[in-house]
Amino acid sequence: MNATNKMTIAALIAAASLTACQSGGGENKDAANKQTEPMALSSSADSTTLPDTCLTCVPVDTANKMIASYINSLNGNSGNEYLYSLIVDADEMRDYLNANPSVKNVKLMFAHTLEYINSGHGGQNCGTKAGKLTVILAGYDASGNYVIGPNGVMDHAMPCPTSCPSVGTASGNTLPTN
Repeated sequence: MNATNKMTIAALIAAASLTACQSGGGENKDAANKQTEPMALSSSADSTTLPDTCLTCVPVDTANKMIASYINSLNGNSGNEYLYSLIVDADEMRDYLNANPSVKNVKLMFAHTLEYINSGHGGQNCGTKAGKLTVILAGYDASGNYVIGPNGVMDHAMPCPTSCPSVGTASGNTLPTN
């Protein structure tokens, strides 16, 4: 598993984690009122739809409110200075989980990138600066014990805005609402 793919996996999970932090950490009452019909992910004619089987999901408008709150907390910065999300590769995540079937949960741990540490900034707060933060992903079993794979744990996430997709609905900072 190369570092770029590991970084990609961590990013998606970190983005979800960052968004969840904005909700206050409590039980989400909106999840109980979520739609049960599949939701289109794109407005194009070849839209992909997924069945709604996620018990902890929130509606798109709620997610967008949470994401916008986080971005606004960065003083509306629209440049590449601040981290908006982290991108992870779904195939790498599947491979990691399939290779370790005893994993029941995945713990996302915020970490500094090795580049940031090796440039003399180890132990220094970087705030939400892009390229300085990543996540380490480690699965754990039903007993709460880490499940360490033969290659260790997943590391690295591609920072967005610097590594964001440039086309499609995922190029925006929020989710499509149609």
